Amino acid sequence: MDNQRLANLCGVMDENLKQLETALEVTITRRGEHFSVQGAKDRAARAAGLLTRFYAQSGRELSIDDVQLGLVE
Repeated sequence: MDNQRLANLCGVMDENLKQLETALEVTITRRGEHFSVQGAKDRAARAAGLLTRFYAQSGRELSIDDVQLGLVE
């Protein structure tokens, strides 16, 4: 995993991950490039899917607005 893309995915001080956690009521833990999502099965699966989708878009910096848009789509 590319460190710059990982930084873009997570956001400054992991703000993008926190946004996902709050919106989907899950807990996301990260150790390096490994993520773990815990919560209700459907919500955890959605969060994991969004993480994969956002990583695909992380060639550029992702903003909170990008995360919000991804949550409502």
